[in-house]
Amino acid sequence: MSSPRDNSLLMARAGKLSFYAPRLSIASFLLCLVSGTILTSQYHPFGNVFQNVEEITTGVPYGFFFRRLHYASGELFAILLLVHFFDHFLKHRYTRYSPGTWARIVFPVVISFFILFTGYILKGDKEGIYAGNIFLNLLQDIPLCGESLSRFFISPGESFFWLPYLYHCLFLPVLLALLVNGHVKSWRPDGNVLLFTAAVLFVWALFVDMPMDVPPSARIELVKGPWFFLGLQACLRVLPPFLAEVAFPSLLLTLVLVLPLLTGRGRIIGHYTIVLSLLAYGSLVVFGYFFMGTDWFIS
Repeated sequence: MSSPRDNSLLMARAGKLSFYAPRLSIASFLLCLVSGTILTSQYHPFGNVFQNVEEITTGVPYGFFFRRLHYASGELFAILLLVHFFDHFLKHRYTRYSPGTWARIVFPVVISFFILFTGYILKGDKEGIYAGNIFLNLLQDIPLCGESLSRFFISPGESFFWLPYLYHCLFLPVLLALLVNGHVKSWRPDGNVLLFTAAVLFVWALFVDMPMDVPPSARIELVKGPWFFLGLQACLRVLPPFLAEVAFPSLLLTLVLVLPLLTGRGRIIGHYTIVLSLLAYGSLVVFGYFFMGTDWFIS
């Protein structure tokens, strides 16, 4: 039986973002896995993928509901993981962690957004194909190893969707589960959190449409990537692709990962360099979402 002191501590803890964000994220992840498993039984990563997705949406019983649920739960999971990272980062909690423990907080955020990106490709519409082609070209442009490296992630032709499908449905979710496994016991959502998350996402899936899929043959002036990709898309307008999509993001990720190793002035400089970089990228995302017009079209 818990003491009044334990109960008061739990109540104080429950009022914090640190308590709710990871539990809501795990609940969202579970709903994303369930809805994704249902969709996988109907999805075919070869042939006319766009038509297949449209058939799932309009022809399969409750297909529209499970697509919306999968989309919303995946987005919520990634955003809540990002919030969890910011909660640790802005409170300087990385000073308490070993580099390995800190990496287990950072990498799930990166992987979750890469899962969203592969899912965006798997729509098979004009925007998904566009994003996949940019990804393929960027990999191929990496000096020395680009051509070989690209074969591990995406390939042109009939198998264009096959590798993103494997990463989205198998490799990345398994890797993500392994990375967060150490936190699951402390993050495990109770029944109330799971029911609340399910209720909110179910209502969302019933009444809120997903962004409209654009037929591959449609003629449109501007094709945009997923919202979190828009900052990079804006950078591609003014920077060489390798710098915009590989070099700068890799340097920023490396700086985030080595934060626990930095001390004194170096840690302060590193922390605020990351803050300014993320603020700049966030501004580019907002610019890309609301203001990027045909003058910023990336061919």
